[in-house]
Amino acid sequence: MFLLPGKNKKSLITAVVPNETGISIATLIPGSEKPCLKVCEFSPWDENREHEKQLLQKAKAFSLEKHNCTTIMELGEYSILSIEAPDVPPNELRAAVRWQVKDLIDFHIDDAVIDVFDAPGNSAHSQKNKLYVVASRTSTVRKHVDQLQNANINLTTIDIPELVLRNITSRLPENEAGVAMIYLTRERGLVVVARQSTLYFARTLDLGYEYLNQSISNNTDLNPESNIANNAGFDRLVLEIQRSLDYYDRYFSQPPVAGVVLAPTETPIPGLAEYLHSALGLSIRNLDINEIVDCASPLSEYQQAHCLPAIGAILRQEQTSL
Repeated sequence: MFLLPGKNKKSLITAVVPNETGISIATLIPGSEKPCLKVCEFSPWDENREHEKQLLQKAKAFSLEKHNCTTIMELGEYSILSIEAPDVPPNELRAAVRWQVKDLIDFHIDDAVIDVFDAPGNSAHSQKNKLYVVASRTSTVRKHVDQLQNANINLTTIDIPELVLRNITSRLPENEAGVAMIYLTRERGLVVVARQSTLYFARTLDLGYEYLNQSISNNTDLNPESNIANNAGFDRLVLEIQRSLDYYDRYFSQPPVAGVVLAPTETPIPGLAEYLHSALGLSIRNLDINEIVDCASPLSEYQQAHCLPAIGAILRQEQTSL
């Protein structure tokens, strides 16, 4: 999404993703038919050392000043808006888009960094081209830039989770017919619906794996017909998925998705796939990232859970920017 000009080096592509628990790093070896990872590691923060020093250590260890590096914004740090593409020459697109979204964001447009990517058309209601606009405060973007550049990391791109997950779904067998992916962090989550490598719809969730696991601990009500316990927390997720799929089917006039794929979580959620299958009547499966990337050794569940965003980020292909 957000590109930093003048820093591209034709070399290895690396994602460096610091978050509240640690640093995940993934490096893609270019040129392979199936994506091949040279590096995939997660390092928890050392509470006795400053984060900046740990980033500097990783940058030096992996020579990240020589790579094209990307990172990812966190959920809640930006907004995604859907607008009609302005009918203007390419050199006027930036100004036109900023004018269209200035009243749709809750901060001044002069304090906004924006980028766009294509949105699928709504054949049932409009033939006009659509755009998704990503808008974030300049200070928020600057925070990510400063954090990595101060560690001598050659940051060239800042991406968002929705497109990172799209990059992964585009390599799944369900991609052709359509797929919904569920990604859960500790406190938040994301549902994305994609088809044929196009992101159609995304919904942010105010629940994460911690809430769902707590709902398991609190659950005592068993459904005798299915032998699956009724779980209020799981039902909240079912409702969000169903709303997302209904919107996708109705608004975009698309056939039902081929299935739902659950991204690995840092803490496993026992029985979630089975519960969703029973409630939604769809094919539900847990993602194994080893099916879409090669690595010297198969990625463990621990690696997958912590490094999935970084892996998705290095699979990006488009270079659209304003």
